[in-house]
Amino acid sequence: MKRAIVTILVLAGFLQVYAQNAQSQVLFVKKGAQGNGSSWSQAFGDLQQALQHAKHGMEIWVAAGVYTPTQSGNRNASFVINDGITLLGGFSGTEVSKQQRNHATNATFLSGNIGDVNANEDNSYNIVYTRNVSQVTVDGFIICHGNAVSINEKEQEGNRTNTGAAWYNEASQGNHVVKINNCIFQYNKSNYAAGIYNLAINGATNKSEITNCQFIQNNAQVEGGAVMNVGNGGECGVKIENCILNGNFALYGGAIFNRAINNGTNSAFIAFNSLTDNKAYINGADFFNNRDNSSLNQPTIRNNTTSNSPSSSDLLDEVKLTPNTVSRMRASSRH
Repeated sequence: MKRAIVTILVLAGFLQVYAQNAQSQVLFVKKGAQGNGSSWSQAFGDLQQALQHAKHGMEIWVAAGVYTPTQSGNRNASFVINDGITLLGGFSGTEVSKQQRNHATNATFLSGNIGDVNANEDNSYNIVYTRNVSQVTVDGFIICHGNAVSINEKEQEGNRTNTGAAWYNEASQGNHVVKINNCIFQYNKSNYAAGIYNLAINGATNKSEITNCQFIQNNAQVEGGAVMNVGNGGECGVKIENCILNGNFALYGGAIFNRAINNGTNSAFIAFNSLTDNKAYINGADFFNNRDNSSLNQPTIRNNTTSNSPSSSDLLDEVKLTPNTVSRMRASSRH
């Protein structure tokens, strides 16, 4: 009997230590709090504080509220997520496990509205920025009101001040992987890729995964209303599955624009998505594929549903891959 009691006490102690260790791997963020991030009662009040303190392998739990990359109005500031970090939204601020959170009920916003709340011109260029990471997960956020619209006609795609208003997701070294789940990209504006810009350059690979997300009413002045996947001397093999893309707009590629240039490869996998009411002023309401003579652009686009119907404006001088998909070859000298 005594042995059984001792065993139970030892086990209880072990479980307590385990729980404490597990909790120490979590940083807590709650709007208006002023703590050190160690618990909900001592939560950080600013997500940037948590991102700066987070170590590889840590989780950041974020309670419902609106969080901006800066309080100073600096449009270049972004939420920079380093390697090994898991960022979770949708908490009420009382949960003891991440399984208890509800991102649909507890709306957690990453907003680019850093200046005049009634104006867009002073909003963040890129709300979220990830570069050369391999173990990052972001789940349960609404990413909205980024603005990377430049009036400088000489400014090219890829410059952060006119590309990737909600999220600039860059692979420039090695194998880059970001997993984005249960997020909503909404009301973002950009010259290129208003929602998310997935880039692979310098021989790197971008194998990011976007699942169960929504892209709603994002507007690109030129290309890629919601998403732009670009293999520019690297391989862009991003996976986009089970997403909703609704009401997005661009001149080319109202919803998704795929590009391969400068000996690059685009091997994106885009499947089982619902595309409704996306518009392109010139071509490709849902998809537009583009490459130069040196590159391979062969995204897999299948089992998607669309509300658009094929029209003559979707046909240029190439083969159309699927309804509302355009594939155009562009001379490398133009890049």
